Amino acid sequence: MEKFEKTKAHQRYKNVEGVIVPGVTTVLGILNKPALLAWAWKLGMEGVDFRKFKDRAADIGTIAHWLIECHLRGIEPDTSDFAPSDLGKAENAVIKFMSWWDTSKFTLVASEKQLVAVSDPFFGGTLDILAKDADGKIALVDLKTSKGIYDEYWYQLSAYAELYEQNRHFDTTIHEDELSRFIICRVGKEESDNDFEIQERQSLTNEFDVFTKCLALYEALKGTKKAKKQNKED
Repeated sequence: MEKFEKTKAHQRYKNVEGVIVPGVTTVLGILNKPALLAWAWKLGMEGVDFRKFKDRAADIGTIAHWLIECHLRGIEPDTSDFAPSDLGKAENAVIKFMSWWDTSKFTLVASEKQLVAVSDPFFGGTLDILAKDADGKIALVDLKTSKGIYDEYWYQLSAYAELYEQNRHFDTTIHEDELSRFIICRVGKEESDNDFEIQERQSLTNEFDVFTKCLALYEALKGTKKAKKQNKED
C-alpha cells in the first residue's frame, strides 16, 4: 500500500553535466494567463478568497492525479489521511479517467517520467503518461484537473514530446518508437460526465515553436536579473 506524499520538494532537473535547468512549467510561467485572472475576479465578486479556493482545488487535483497513477501502476493507495469530501471529488475524476482508459484499450508504458533535454537549449519536465494504444501507436497523455483546456497546456505538451523524442533512443524505460498521438485529458472533479474532456492533436510543431521562444525569453530575463544583481554588488 502506497502513502500519499503531502509535501514534495520542488522538482529540480539537471543536464548531463549536473547543471540545473528550468522545468517546462517554470518556463511557461512567464506567460500571461487571462483565464486565471478572470476566474480569480469571479471568485472575488462572489466574496471568495481565490487563494484559499485555489489551494484546496489544487490539493484535490493532486490527490486525483496520484490516485490515477496508483491505478495505472497497480498499486493500492492508502487514502486514510484524506478528508471524505476531498477524496470523493478526487475519486470522481479517477472513475471518469479509468473508464476512458479502459475503453481506449491503452496499456501503460511509463508514468511520471522525468526527462531532461540532451542538447542545448536545456530544459526538463515530467511526462504524466506514456501509453501504447490497441494499434501499437505510442501516445503522450497529459492529465489536467482544471475547468478547461487552455493553449498553454499544448505548449507544455509539445515540450514533453520533444523531451521524449530526444531521449527515446537512450532511455530504456520509455518506448523507442516515435510518438503518434498527443492527448490532453481533462478530468474534472464533479460527478457530471460533462466535467470530463479529451482533446487530441496529431502535430505540435507550432506549439513547440511557442515554447522555444518562451524558453529564450525566460533565459534572457534570467540573464538580465543576474547582471542587475552583479552590478549592485560591484
